[in-house]
Amino acid sequence: MSRTKNIAILLVVAIGAFYGGSLAEFQFGAFAPDWTKSLLLYTPPKSNVDYRTLDDVFTTIQQHYVKPDASGVKLTEGAAAGMVNALGDQFSRYLTPDEYRANQSFLSGQFAGIGASVQQKTDQIVLVSIMPGTPAEKAGLKAGDVVNAVDGQSTKGWTADDAVNHIRGKAGTTVKLQVSRNGQTLSFDITRENINVPSVATHVFDNRVLYVRIFEFGGRTATEFDQALRDNLKGSVNMIVLDLRDNPGGYVDAANDVISEFVSEGTSTILVSRGGKEEPKKVTGTGRAFSNRLVVLLNENSASASEITAGAIKDHSRAQLVGVKSFGKGSVQEDFPLRDGDLHLTIAIWLTPNHKSIDKTGITPDKTVTLANAQDEYAVDRTPNDFSKDTQLTAALALLEG
Repeated sequence: MSRTKNIAILLVVAIGAFYGGSLAEFQFGAFAPDWTKSLLLYTPPKSNVDYRTLDDVFTTIQQHYVKPDASGVKLTEGAAAGMVNALGDQFSRYLTPDEYRANQSFLSGQFAGIGASVQQKTDQIVLVSIMPGTPAEKAGLKAGDVVNAVDGQSTKGWTADDAVNHIRGKAGTTVKLQVSRNGQTLSFDITRENINVPSVATHVFDNRVLYVRIFEFGGRTATEFDQALRDNLKGSVNMIVLDLRDNPGGYVDAANDVISEFVSEGTSTILVSRGGKEEPKKVTGTGRAFSNRLVVLLNENSASASEITAGAIKDHSRAQLVGVKSFGKGSVQEDFPLRDGDLHLTIAIWLTPNHKSIDKTGITPDKTVTLANAQDEYAVDRTPNDFSKDTQLTAALALLEG
């Protein structure tokens, strides 16, 4: 046999052995005999992740689980979610394609749901705001209601994202919520609708004070906020109340754009990534309200990009903050598209311009003012415009006039 032929045969055997080893591991996992793996030249990949354990679990389910039709797709999604959950970071999560699309729809201002925002408080899921004119308001849900179950499934152990993903759905479908309110258990059957979430809403008080509410820092926020200032800051209207209450956050760049309307130069926030590398974010220098008197409203549901905004304005001594201490979310997440899904992963922490972290501590207002009831909060998008019970807004207006 010629030398060339011997080399060709050896290559065929080597390639076949490698393929056979991979196939044996794929088909049999840990059940493949060790002598088979050795004979087939199988070498497990070098990694800190024990793929054999994952394969053991999958294979055992396929062979012994009482229901023989376990979905490989759902098992894979569950494994991915479990791996991310093991980080112990409540803001990192694996998203299925449907969940990712729902999140993007929310930040774009359009989604199908009931029109209520939720937050995880200790081990409870709490409704923190109800949009006027939405199915949630029409059904009688109220801010402060504790959600115990969704469609008969207990919310125990859920994150806010879990609750959102269960409550949202296709327009026209029904979701059943069981809530606790003042010691009572109430049930609601609510038909989902397409919800259009405004990013910014305004009102002018006494032809002097521009009140601007930012509901979330989404893709439209910078443009809408700039337009609100352009349309209203004229004539005798020269003071501003910026309301960030119940704002869960959003994009860092949107927060930077809002800060840039009030702060003419310097840093808006500092992102600290893996390894401690610092990336300062600079204001644009092209704002419309550098010298206007300003008060910012905060509450316990102001989080993330809301806190970036409030923290920068406070560090630059640009305004006084009124309300109660904010939520305390000092981390930044980024979406990494996967083969089938999305990884929403914490990639940095953020600091205020003075290098202060607010994570888990929040921002304490310059003037602490509480609300007797969440329902007393001024609703700018509701008619009539009555803020008589909103002690926080009243205090903000008094500071501007003082």
